[in-house]
Amino acid sequence: MNQKPQPLYAPRDRKRCPVCGQVSYSAVGIHPQCAVHQADEKRMQGVKSRSNAAKEPAPPPVMQRWQKACPSCRALMHVRKKLCDCGHAFAATNSQ
Repeated sequence: MNQKPQPLYAPRDRKRCPVCGQVSYSAVGIHPQCAVHQADEKRMQGVKSRSNAAKEPAPPPVMQRWQKACPSCRALMHVRKKLCDCGHAFAATNSQ
């Protein structure tokens, strides 16, 4: 059976990228894309925090047929309720 010959020179130790841990092909020892990612990380955190703060508040819930809105607190409730939680009393209607 044939065996591979032993190498004449020991393989040189290659630098590993400190960001991803893979063998780096760069002379500096860090992949260019990892260096960009590392440099942009702080800036991207600022962008994300600004975008989270700029989000619009949720739209008010859509009123259904069986609901009415309280004129004083704008709470939605069932049409048969006569008194709101805030204390507003709805006028009685005479329906026959």
